[in-house]
Amino acid sequence: MRAALSSPAQAAVSLADRCVLCVGGLTGARNHYRAEIEIRAGRFLHHDGGREDNLHRLTPMLAAADIVICASGNISHNACHLVKSTCKKLGKPCVLVKGTGIASFLDGLGHLAAEDAPADGPSARGDRVLRRKR
Repeated sequence: MRAALSSPAQAAVSLADRCVLCVGGLTGARNHYRAEIEIRAGRFLHHDGGREDNLHRLTPMLAAADIVICASGNISHNACHLVKSTCKKLGKPCVLVKGTGIASFLDGLGHLAAEDAPADGPSARGDRVLRRKR
């Protein structure tokens, strides 16, 4: 099923062993998120955005991550604020996607993994990309 989710161009993008924290998203799609990150040589972390996972666990996970993908429409307001403020403070690349499906996730992952993408601006799906070059 992974081959159906990723196009060859998307799969060619390498995360180079970077740790990707996914905040929110669909619980049932968590294994697909993991597979898409691991196929690109990345490491996967997940926090559900405060539905069941304690928000106190989110801060150390944000500190441990190299990049962050946040399904902003599927998490608590407090979790969204914490992700945005912590990523800004730590200079972590972060993308906020409105959708919770695999397509939105892959779009956000593509923006974060692309080295030649603009530093700040809208994605192809109209989501806001918050990112700082290292």
